[in-house]
Amino acid sequence: QTCSPTRSMLMSGTDNHLAGVGVMGGPSREEHKDKPGYVGYLNFRVVSLADILSDAGYNTYITGKWHLGMDVDNGPVARGFRRAFISLDGAAHLGKWDWRGPQPADYRDGETLIQVDDDFYSTRVYTDKMIEYIENDRKENKPFFAYLAYTAPHWPLQAPDESIARFKGKYDRGYQALYEERFNRLKEMGLIKLDAKPISNDRFQPAWDALSDEEKKIETRKMEIYAAMVSDLDTYIGKFIDYLKSINEYDNTFIMFMSDNGAESSRMDLAPFIADHVGKEYDHSLENLGRGNTYVMYGKNWASVSATPFFRHKATGFEGGIHVPAFVNYPKMVKAGTSSNGLGHVMDVYPTLLELAKAKHPGTSYRGQEVLPVKGKSLIPLITGQADEIHEKNNIQGWELHGHRGIRHGVWKLVWDQAPPENDRRWNLYNLAEDPFEQNDLSETMPEKYKEMIANWDVYAQENEVIY
Repeated sequence: QTCSPTRSMLMSGTDNHLAGVGVMGGPSREEHKDKPGYVGYLNFRVVSLADILSDAGYNTYITGKWHLGMDVDNGPVARGFRRAFISLDGAAHLGKWDWRGPQPADYRDGETLIQVDDDFYSTRVYTDKMIEYIENDRKENKPFFAYLAYTAPHWPLQAPDESIARFKGKYDRGYQALYEERFNRLKEMGLIKLDAKPISNDRFQPAWDALSDEEKKIETRKMEIYAAMVSDLDTYIGKFIDYLKSINEYDNTFIMFMSDNGAESSRMDLAPFIADHVGKEYDHSLENLGRGNTYVMYGKNWASVSATPFFRHKATGFEGGIHVPAFVNYPKMVKAGTSSNGLGHVMDVYPTLLELAKAKHPGTSYRGQEVLPVKGKSLIPLITGQADEIHEKNNIQGWELHGHRGIRHGVWKLVWDQAPPENDRRWNLYNLAEDPFEQNDLSETMPEKYKEMIANWDVYAQENEVIY
């Protein structure tokens, strides 16, 4: 649903509530206090993926966003990474300023707190640092685990002028037209059914044609910045892959690319602690948007385009918030151009990498402390095409963050709609096989299935110590 919970499951192979990140940033309610699942950092009931791989003889590196603990004691070095260059906060991209406003962003090189230079560009620096780490340790002839935790395209949207310029005019048709184009292209690519119906254009508010010419220019610029950030990811990941090829490690490296959540629709730039700076320290003139002294978020209309074909956005339990693509490259194992629609979970990445590294989870005890088992399952059968699914038919998968919650059992999904006013919030029931874009709520027409899914939710919440 959002960054930290996803990362906690990636690093632990178990549910975020068990791994310490049942909330973002620490206890937010009285009931959360003194609960190990709500400390706001990767707790020590779980064994970090980096610790296990380090124990197995790997050099372990991270560059980018950690977001699993602000202190040195729960930072990446303490959790098994040999070398680390990280952003301590949510994101910052261009120059020194932080996401919280016009103040220096906090970075840590190893265990040392540092500030970056004025010409800092996150995607470039994280890539170059990772290459530097691998190159400096090559003489050791050890395998490596490289976690490139890019912050782009997290808000605030920022990119170099030359990157933004590549997309000038590309989005002038507006968000409604672009959504329809992308939806139809998904059909052409065979990624959705040919008879699939798009979600109603009524959700785009205001409609593109209702905007003034000046408003259209601003909206278009926002999407150009976002596209520039994603394109630069492609460029610098390409640089990293070229480096692997130059040291003859490309064919010997398992590469996985994925996102931690769906498209961002919120408008943090409208929050008072940010909005107060607009027109003062921030220059939000059209020609300046996207530079380091701007605070741009592209909002729910463009987020709906990014989420195509799914419904809703980041932080919600709807498919637009939790259903993300993942790409794998490993010539020894994966045939180029193949795909799988099998259900995978971020918890499954952990046992996948352990299997590839021929490493084992320690079980119930690690370094003299009791630890939790792994809940995920290896994705290798899906990746190799040996199986269409890795999770049993009776498998139940749930999620929750700040009240946004849901449960999935086979094709059935129950999701709590947190968007309406508090008294109008309710559970919605969907059959994802027939309704993958969650437009037909069956909670009233299928009461028995609804009760069954509520019971499944109760089991999940109890097993994973969820407080909501």
